[in-house]
Amino acid sequence: MALTHNTDKILVPEGIYADARGRIIALPEFPTAHAMIIESTVGAVRGNHYHHHESHLMYVVSGRMIYLEQQEDGEMLMLDVEPGGAVVSPRGLAHATVFPERSVIAVLSDVDRGGDRYESEVVRVDPLQHQVDISHLYSGPQVTP
Repeated sequence: MALTHNTDKILVPEGIYADARGRIIALPEFPTAHAMIIESTVGAVRGNHYHHHESHLMYVVSGRMIYLEQQEDGEMLMLDVEPGGAVVSPRGLAHATVFPERSVIAVLSDVDRGGDRYESEVVRVDPLQHQVDISHLYSGPQVTP
């Protein structure tokens, strides 16, 4: 399986406005119907699925996120996303995230994830983190459900 590290897919905030009170971070533009904050422990693995109709933007607030995405041609995209970076996970493409350290991400979804809508939208796939070598980014234990 081919592997790409196309860092052009990592988005940065539209702007950061700072003064004596702190900062306001304007996230990259994304059509949003649902928003959430996800906290992950060291080694947490999330995803390993694709969505029929949903795309979402994941913005790393703190920590680090290894983002894996299987492209339509079978190539695997692997990104090491640090605080201040965001990635859009497009509908129909399998994706997974591995958190090598305690992390907080903000997720903006273009569909409402409330109630049972999320599970009916998701199709599970074989673990992407087992299909590529991520050991240069994280080699510790993985926490899965």
